[in-house]
Amino acid sequence: MAINTVPHIHNLVICANVFVRKDGKYLLLKRSPHKRYAPNFIHPIGGKIDRDENPYTGAERELLEEAGIKVKNMRLEAVIMEIKPVKGEEENWLIFHFSADYDFGKILTTEEGEFIFLSREEILAQDLFPSLKPIIGHILNPKDGTVFFKVTYDDKGKVVETTKNIDLCVV
Repeated sequence: MAINTVPHIHNLVICANVFVRKDGKYLLLKRSPHKRYAPNFIHPIGGKIDRDENPYTGAERELLEEAGIKVKNMRLEAVIMEIKPVKGEEENWLIFHFSADYDFGKILTTEEGEFIFLSREEILAQDLFPSLKPIIGHILNPKDGTVFFKVTYDDKGKVVETTKNIDLCVV
């Protein structure tokens, strides 16, 4: 785009999610079968960040609200741009995925779904969101840096394009 022209403006939903490590496994959420978007998918704990909240503090808040837990050693693992991921909606989504170690708190129950513990190998075998599946190995590998990835969906909610090369910022 040329300088001094009107920029392309789009609606953006910002989310923060956390893969929580505890006793050699990850605490994740199996989404409720009643969810409108992605029912029954396995997903890290998190959600939309509030206005004037940064993704890090949003991730901490979501963990406390949804799961009743606090974490330590939180680290940014991936930033994903989803272009129109929800069928019939115009918003794009910017998703920050973190990893962290469980610190304290009693895991709650939630109407969002069921909390489950899975090993790395079990996660790799799960039906994950289309934007997570190609990069999950990087997210779960502590030696990899932060992944940047983009997924574009069509009008029916199907993936039509992804980043050709996964971009990694090394640690």
